[in-house]
Amino acid sequence: MLGRAHGAIGRRAGLYGSAYKFAWKQIPPAERRAQPDLPLRIFASVRRQVKEGAVDPIVIASLAAKEVLFLLETH
Repeated sequence: MLGRAHGAIGRRAGLYGSAYKFAWKQIPPAERRAQPDLPLRIFASVRRQVKEGAVDPIVIASLAAKEVLFLLETH
């Protein structure tokens, strides 16, 4: 039982890391420099999606980047 829990935690950590990395690469460098809170916004979006059951890091990353860039345009 304990092995399954550790496996699930490891998969979730890998999912967070992959999705975050993919999302970060989609944000233009100028936006990264201009907005110091982007890492937190991306992480929050990734975390929310994973909690909702998302499992594809590319889809998670795309939605996270889209949300962050949309917020930048509206502010």
